[in-house]
Amino acid sequence: MRIVLVLIAVAVTALISLTGWWWFNRPVPMALTFDEPFPSVSFASFRRGQSPITGDYPSPAQVEEDLKSLVGVTKGIRTYTSREGLDVLPALARKHGIEVTHSAWLGKKTDINAKEVQELIKSANANPDVIKRVIVGNEVLLRQDLSPEQLIAYIRQVKAAVKQPVSYADVWAFYLRYPQVADEVDYLTIHILPYWEDEPIGVEQSAEHIVKIYRMIQERFPGKKILIGEAGWPTRGRNRGPAAVNMENAAYFVRTLAQVSKQNGFDYNVVEAFDQPWKAKLEGTVGGFWGVVDTHRDVKFGMSGAVQANANWLMHAAIATILGAGAALFFLLKPVVYTPLRVVVLAVLAQILATAVVWQGLNALWIAYSLFQDGWALLRIVLQAVFAGLIFKTAALALRPDDHSQPSRWGERLIIVYGVCTFAISMLLLFNGRYRDIPNLEFLVPCLGLTAWGLIRMLVLGRPWAEAFAVGHLFAGAMPAQLGPAKEMTIGLWIAAVAGPLSEAVALYLGEDFQTMHPDLDQQIPLMAEIAVANGEMLVWAAMVLVMSLPFLAEWRLAAKRGGEA
Repeated sequence: MRIVLVLIAVAVTALISLTGWWWFNRPVPMALTFDEPFPSVSFASFRRGQSPITGDYPSPAQVEEDLKSLVGVTKGIRTYTSREGLDVLPALARKHGIEVTHSAWLGKKTDINAKEVQELIKSANANPDVIKRVIVGNEVLLRQDLSPEQLIAYIRQVKAAVKQPVSYADVWAFYLRYPQVADEVDYLTIHILPYWEDEPIGVEQSAEHIVKIYRMIQERFPGKKILIGEAGWPTRGRNRGPAAVNMENAAYFVRTLAQVSKQNGFDYNVVEAFDQPWKAKLEGTVGGFWGVVDTHRDVKFGMSGAVQANANWLMHAAIATILGAGAALFFLLKPVVYTPLRVVVLAVLAQILATAVVWQGLNALWIAYSLFQDGWALLRIVLQAVFAGLIFKTAALALRPDDHSQPSRWGERLIIVYGVCTFAISMLLLFNGRYRDIPNLEFLVPCLGLTAWGLIRMLVLGRPWAEAFAVGHLFAGAMPAQLGPAKEMTIGLWIAAVAGPLSEAVALYLGEDFQTMHPDLDQQIPLMAEIAVANGEMLVWAAMVLVMSLPFLAEWRLAAKRGGEA
């Protein structure tokens, strides 16, 4: 009878876990549909492990493979460099019937700029049937690599040497800031990226934003043709204010962009064709995941029908469920008679911890972009798995009828390590957070696992709340005399919880155009307050930080009762 009860409890909790995985990964219906090829997509053929930073470029065969995969998806492509293995591009594009907007990459190094410009001129003149227009420089003014006068000199050099229309590409605001550049080009290439705006735009307002910006530029520079040179939405990475990053929003944005552009006669280029993991080194995780095709060359979403974030969810759910069930059975099938309540509690805890480990592990591997990152990801996965194992082992032994608790110094040390890391990350988000990930998934085990174990100690074992959650008691009092300043850790984590949402307001205030557009404090404060609570991912992080302060708060409370400071 005992074994039957155990098997039923483990099976039911496993089924509940599978149901949760299905719910979070179910296809999301989307009425928006667009079934025509894109006018153009940004093209870079870098695979995982390749990068212009390291000088490891795609082979001609890889370039052709990627071009071939875009046939029927897009009419044209936009490049960002005339070199780096793209000397073969015009001939391959001709072979597959794809038009090219070719570019020269400009930066601070004048010798490289000269090579880029010469190669662009050479390619444009040799392939006028394929290269229909050219772009000289990409976001050079944004990066402050060149002055407007230096940029204009390069534009004039190319215009004098080619017959195709010549442009310069940058965020839309820089044409307003440097109108003299607009006077030099044949057409304006503007980037409209609602996610990256100084005041981030939610995906629901993206259509209105695109039209507004296009019309603004059109009115400011009448008679100039306009190309929306970059418009897209990331599928992985951190949220910015109301701009939430996920597969559904990316699909919604791209479909909206296509529809709005067709309705208004806008020429546009989707950024980008393929995910570029190497960009994560420069822009955080979010920088590497703007493609409509992933690094495995699988299409992320179609232009019609429902959207599913994780097509392999069932396999991942099975791994988590089997791990959780296995851990539960390992203890529950031993010749120890747990009460029915404690059997259920252990089965539930096992599934919570297993799901947290697998979820964190998947994300860590998904966002890794190099062998070093793979190693770092595996180290974090092992750390989470070990911590989860320590929590579950401690719980399983403590819930035995004979309370067979065993102290775990490593368990308590890891609580402190995670607490310190939580504070440090929150401070980094506050002072330099634009490209930093919000690490909710990295802290699932310490947050959910310790909270669940503390609640079990309080509700099932009958401990007072402070004793149930205190750092020095969660792992059977392994090192109560070496816990350090619990009071200071508690206050530090409370500050960290505020720092997360505050970082959104700070980032907004430091935006290049924010103070220009909103010069008065009475305008700035409401906008900063609004964005501080607009990022749901950041609010979850703040809540997690508060939860992770509980073990230190409880230890501080016990120390106060003992008449001293922990």
